[in-house]
Amino acid sequence: MMRVLSLFCAAVLVALLLLCWRLHEAHNTIDLQQQTLQNNKEKIADKNSQLIALSILTETNSHAQTELYATAEKNSALLRDRLYTIEVLTRENETLRNWAATKLPDDVIRLQQRPTFSRGEDYRQWLSDNHPLPASQIRPQR
Repeated sequence: MMRVLSLFCAAVLVALLLLCWRLHEAHNTIDLQQQTLQNNKEKIADKNSQLIALSILTETNSHAQTELYATAEKNSALLRDRLYTIEVLTRENETLRNWAATKLPDDVIRLQQRPTFSRGEDYRQWLSDNHPLPASQIRPQR
């Protein structure tokens, strides 16, 4: 009987040790999960602040784009009015009609010529280069 009792006590002791070890592992797992949860909360808070900043930026860009479209529409209307006024004046005034029909002098045409650009950087480079005016074909009269 004593032997059974000592085996039973040993079994209970092993079971208690096993339970203590499992409890310790569970506490370690809980601590690790709490740390992971805290890290995830910090990441979510950071992403949330980034989303808020992007939302504000999007709203600002949308407002600026609306203003830009309004300005473009206003400029388009002004251009239409100007072209209409020029057309009316050209129809009414024969001298103006004849002047508008004449060809520009070659020197003026050369002043308006420039190379074709595919990028903005090419245009800025062309502007910063030294481009002397072309020599006039017409000699001044003395």
